[in-house]
Amino acid sequence: MNILALDIGLRRTGISYGETKSGIVIALDTMQHTTPEELSEQVKIIVKSKKIDHVIIGLPLLPSGLEGEQVSLVKAAAKMIENESGLTPEFLDERYTTKIHFSARGSDPDATAACALLTVWLDRKNAIDI
Repeated sequence: MNILALDIGLRRTGISYGETKSGIVIALDTMQHTTPEELSEQVKIIVKSKKIDHVIIGLPLLPSGLEGEQVSLVKAAAKMIENESGLTPEFLDERYTTKIHFSARGSDPDATAACALLTVWLDRKNAIDI
C-alpha cells in the first residue's frame, strides 16, 4: 500500500511517501501554498502520480490533548484533500512524533515532521500485523 503523510501548515506542508511492503519512508519536497485549495490541488497531483492508497495527516493537538485553532485549519484542509483525491485522510496525533529525530544537516523540518508521522504510523501498523 502506498502512503502519503502530510504535516499541514498555513503556508508550507511537509510531505513524505512510503509503502507498507518495504517500510521505507522518503521525504518529498515541502509544498508552498497560500490557500487550502491550492494545497489540495497539489496533493491530488501527488496522489495520482504516486498511486497513493492512503493519506495520513498530522493533527496538531495542544499538549493537553484538546483541539486548538490549528486543528480546525488542518481538518478543513483535510476535507478539501478528501474531496479532491477521493481518499479519506487518517489523522495522527502529532504529539507522538516529537521524540523521533531525523537529524541530517540542512534537512527540511517540514518534510522531517512528515517522515516522523509516517514512521510512527508504519510502526503501529507493523505492531498490529505481527
